[in-house]
Amino acid sequence: MQYTNRGVITPEEKAEKARRKAERDAAIRDRNNRLGITVFQLSWIMVFVSLIIVNGQMRFSPEWMAPGVVRPSALLPTVATVALVASTWLLHRALGAVKADDTRAFLRQWLVAIGLGALFFGIMITQFFAVVPSDGQYGAVYRLMIGYHALHAAAIGVMLVQVYRYGRWGRYNAGNNWPPEAAMRLWDFVTVAWVLFYIVLYII
Repeated sequence: MQYTNRGVITPEEKAEKARRKAERDAAIRDRNNRLGITVFQLSWIMVFVSLIIVNGQMRFSPEWMAPGVVRPSALLPTVATVALVASTWLLHRALGAVKADDTRAFLRQWLVAIGLGALFFGIMITQFFAVVPSDGQYGAVYRLMIGYHALHAAAIGVMLVQVYRYGRWGRYNAGNNWPPEAAMRLWDFVTVAWVLFYIVLYII
């Protein structure tokens, strides 16, 4: 039993004080986590923006596209883009489900999102080989952009699979859901980066 100037601190007051401290610490930790990953995303996206700038500058080079080079069709990349956006939407819904302690909905939506992400990645592999380096500067830059993005998508995709695996073990709930949120936010980055690349590579 403890004493203060007010007198005795009851066990209930002590427990309430500890609970409030734990809540404050958790709120600070979550705020720091979100700030850290936001800074990471912003710094990461600058690399992708730099590749877009390189693409734009090299288009003015007389050696940009060798004679006879044909730009790949936008059909499969469009399918990939739709799949990627849908997977991102499902991850957001899944995070909402785990925050509501609906584990079944979380796992179901997360798994479908992984499947759509795998479809996206598979199409990216086909697009990587749609042109060859001998197609000149265009082919080299095209493969660099596709390959660089696919590498990041694969790495973050592994994180999504790991989150699903741990989710099946019951690790996540309304009070513990930072790993799914972090993975979802990184996948948001994959989506934003790809939409920018899609516009540059297939629309403009």
